Amino acid sequence: MNRPAFLRLSLLLVALAAPAGASDFTVKMATLSPDGSPWDGFFESMGREWEAGTDGRVKLTIYPGGVAGDEPDILRKMKIGQYHAAALSVSGLADISKDFTVFEIPLFFRSEQEMYHVLKELTPGLRAKLDEKGFVLLGWGYVGQVHFFTNRRARTVAEMQRLKIFTWAGDEAMTDWWRQGGFKPVALAATDIVTGLQTGMIDALAVPPIYAMSVQFFKQAKFLADVPLIPMMGAIVVTKRAWNRISEEDREVLIEGGERAEKRIFDTIPTLEQTAIKLMGSEGLEVVEIVGTEVEEDWKRIAHDFAEDMRGKTVPEAVFDRATVVRDAYREQQEAEAAAPAASDSGR
Repeated sequence: MNRPAFLRLSLLLVALAAPAGASDFTVKMATLSPDGSPWDGFFESMGREWEAGTDGRVKLTIYPGGVAGDEPDILRKMKIGQYHAAALSVSGLADISKDFTVFEIPLFFRSEQEMYHVLKELTPGLRAKLDEKGFVLLGWGYVGQVHFFTNRRARTVAEMQRLKIFTWAGDEAMTDWWRQGGFKPVALAATDIVTGLQTGMIDALAVPPIYAMSVQFFKQAKFLADVPLIPMMGAIVVTKRAWNRISEEDREVLIEGGERAEKRIFDTIPTLEQTAIKLMGSEGLEVVEIVGTEVEEDWKRIAHDFAEDMRGKTVPEAVFDRATVVRDAYREQQEAEAAAPAASDSGR
């Protein structure tokens, strides 16, 4: 065998003997989170931890602000390997499994603590759903409580029903859900929201305050209805195809980094949300009071009707019922614990 042929054979044998995932790998992650937003910062910190924890074997490149397209586009590009990971909202996750629509039930949670508890209990099942579809869950995300932002003052349910409200393009079930409730949904890609507000295609959208500030939606939609509709959840996921290119040792680093990012997000977002509302208020945003007023019951009533209608249609019955049982048990426990000190004090 001549020397060049021998060298080629030697290199081939070395490559075949190398363990899977031993080579360097850059994870390309797409997200709608705006460049420079808090979530962009969380993801960048996670990437630095990945790189440091794997001695540079795994790096993260982030494609923020919808440069990879809307979430259906991102999922299609992940399937062909153009992107390896994504930070998806519930709308995107619902394209993978309808079980994630459980976080779209309006006024389902009384507090963020209830939400966290239910999320923790549902995580094993939701992780399994992702696994079935070829994805690995690295961590949960939270964007904040969703509120209506409108270009006209709308305080009552009837006033809101007169406005053209943005819904996610491709989410036909949610569009039908709005329409059946007497609202006027207009389906658009998330990347077209600003144009829709500017041209009058839509009058309102339901988004968290931090996101509205980051993308400057409040410049056109100058009114915020203070009723928190739903918590906008999300998740960091990576395709199994990409996951299998990473060594077992380095996978542990990625999981730990995702968990730390999750904790930072949940610890930080509630405070940032209140700060965002105040900052937008200083630039002309008007908060329309609903909670604690005579119109709040109307909002609760229509939310209850929506929730009843969503069971088995938008939200699969099994996950709807499981979330309800877990939430109610937690709520009863919290109420019992709150009542215990009062009962103890009255007995003194």
